[in-house]
Amino acid sequence: MTLRVAVQMDPLDSINIAGDSSFALMLAAQARGHSLYEYHVESLTLDAEDRLFAHAFPVRVQRVEGDHFSRGEKVRLDLGHDVDVVLMRQDPPFDMG
Repeated sequence: MTLRVAVQMDPLDSINIAGDSSFALMLAAQARGHSLYEYHVESLTLDAEDRLFAHAFPVRVQRVEGDHFSRGEKVRLDLGHDVDVVLMRQDPPFDMG
């Protein structure tokens, strides 16, 4: 069964692939044939029917420093219907303020 996995995380271009656990999870999911999407918390919107949407990018990841991901065209995902798994992985995972 192929899953659609949306990952809320720090920007992929800013991570250290040698030690980033979100990147490791993405590599493992992709190796199992799952589809990956990356989005950031500021892209989230809630509509009048309480559906949560994210502007996300389909991504492919690889363990190559400096060339560790490629992005597709931005899509609007309904996080309750368009994906099977949502991983909330940004650092820190809460508002320090």
